[in-house]
Amino acid sequence: MSKFQYKNIIDDIINKINDGVLKPGDKLPSQREISQYYNVNRSTVVQALDILKSYGVLDTIEKKGVYVSQYKWNTYITSNIRWQDYIGNSVSKNNQYYIQRINDLEFDDDIVRLGTGELAPDLIPNHLFKEILGNDIDEPLHTNYEEPKGKSDLRAEIVKYMKKRGVNCDINNVCVTSGALQGLKLIADGLLVPQSKIIIETPSYINSVRTWHNIRAPIVPLTINYIKQNINNIFKVSSDYKNSIFYCIPTLHNPTQNTYTKNEKQKIIDQCQKNGIPIVEDDIYADLWFGPERHVPMKSLKNSDNVLYLGSLSKTVSPGLRIGWIVADKNVIRHLSDLKMQNDYGSSSISQHIAKKWLSDYHEQHVKELKVKLEKKKDIFLEALKKYLSKYGEWNEPQGSFYIWFKLNISINVKTIFNEAIKENILIQPGEIYDSNATNYIRFSYSYINENEIDRSLKKLSNIIERIG
Repeated sequence: MSKFQYKNIIDDIINKINDGVLKPGDKLPSQREISQYYNVNRSTVVQALDILKSYGVLDTIEKKGVYVSQYKWNTYITSNIRWQDYIGNSVSKNNQYYIQRINDLEFDDDIVRLGTGELAPDLIPNHLFKEILGNDIDEPLHTNYEEPKGKSDLRAEIVKYMKKRGVNCDINNVCVTSGALQGLKLIADGLLVPQSKIIIETPSYINSVRTWHNIRAPIVPLTINYIKQNINNIFKVSSDYKNSIFYCIPTLHNPTQNTYTKNEKQKIIDQCQKNGIPIVEDDIYADLWFGPERHVPMKSLKNSDNVLYLGSLSKTVSPGLRIGWIVADKNVIRHLSDLKMQNDYGSSSISQHIAKKWLSDYHEQHVKELKVKLEKKKDIFLEALKKYLSKYGEWNEPQGSFYIWFKLNISINVKTIFNEAIKENILIQPGEIYDSNATNYIRFSYSYINENEIDRSLKKLSNIIERIG
């Protein structure tokens, strides 16, 4: 077999299913038997089986074995086109097992979502969107393409919003995006080259979306503890940082909830300036700080012309609105907005229209009311955590946003917890999604789950841990 032995195993199993040799529901031989059949080691077999599971071709039944999937979407392989040849050779690789399972199950109405990082449907102000669209007498709705940087009236409102955050800019410093995720994609496409180093905090949300993992640039993870402990000397003198970029969530970090002090933010900026490193500041949670103190963004601090600021309405208003923005140097914005037009010819004009009116007339009051509701849910969630899971782990109380970074203090396989919880219609987010070394962490979120389901769901999870621990 070639050096890509696992691919040959994948193709052979798919061919056997296509030819009817293996049928939905059939049990596969043991890993030992498969390794002997293909004359490979067991690690190669495990790799091939894991990939087939991520495609939905195979399923594992706990303590029974591996079976050909009986789900109807398994039929994607039963056509004359060898889709595996396209999938296997694509630059865009599949998400890890957890991400694919979560993406599938989050749309199951019976699943209770203990880790989803978005607003619950009852927290999204759909009634106000209808009001905005129904009251537009003086400003009729237009649905033509907008200019590359985005609707000028919306960018003017973003400029006002940023000024309240302490950032002085004009509309030519702003590019409207289809959510902050598209901003990350534009930066990857427009500013990074194969010789770049992508420096990230770890654990990090960026590991869960794989946006920057497709380009052939090495990702350099720095733990948040390392950054804070070495705040005066983050970057090694011996390293070459040419064309590199530093991505961080400096306020209400996802998933850890870390927030750098103003002094720490300034030192990060200064050191990146010294080494010629642009900063991508992901600031999409900052409006959701519960306390009276308003944390300033890096972009508002001195010497911050190297900061590319990402903002969004997805976490505070609605993920489906798909409105975000980049604030950066005018030349950078011109370049990124040109790339955006090549990709999608601009964000939805209807969404931009709603977002303009939203930021002008609704945003501040909505955020004020939203934080009260989120803090109430946080308190309910923490109370249930203390009641059912305090003997298994520890956590810090969140100061805003959605997340609780739960550290297990017992030796237990989180993947087993994940799979057993699914059987009881509970969906968790293992820490490994955000850092391959965070195998004893779980990211909880109190933003999506219904208040009346919190206690019952965490009790179930506690029973699962007790049963398999």
